Amino acid sequence: MEIFIPIALIILGLGFILFEVYLVPGFNVVGIIGLLVIVFAVGYGFSETGLVGGTMYLLGATVSVVGLFFWMWKSGAWDRFILATNLRKDENLIARESEDRARYLGEAGRAITPLRPTGIVEIGGRRIEVMTEGEFIAAGSSVKVVAMDRRRYFVRLENQDPDNPS
Repeated sequence: MEIFIPIALIILGLGFILFEVYLVPGFNVVGIIGLLVIVFAVGYGFSETGLVGGTMYLLGATVSVVGLFFWMWKSGAWDRFILATNLRKDENLIARESEDRARYLGEAGRAITPLRPTGIVEIGGRRIEVMTEGEFIAAGSSVKVVAMDRRRYFVRLENQDPDNPS
């Protein structure tokens, strides 16, 4: 009769895990208790039946847990724990934004605020935040967008020689 106690405990632990997955989503106390009950059952099996019996309980518990997890994976139970929403942006939207941003490259504008080294420039009626390459540019100066990265535009004085920036 004592050989059925570990089996009953393993089944009880599996039940706790199933209860956790289907009725109490999240890895909470119930699932942990289920795993602890299974570990206790295997330990109890080793202590009561010796090495051979304990190994059989260990193999049975391992196969049962792996089988349960495989069955839950196939049934879609793990989908509850996975975020299904795609957070990636649409590739076309990214390309359009990049094209929209790139339209300022090479355009000339007027500094609305002093650029030290960041400030506001008006280009084609739109105000954009820009950054110089380190130099100070006074408000009202003509500037030209010479580069951009993912977030910023870089400008120079419009009549400045690129080979001799000073």
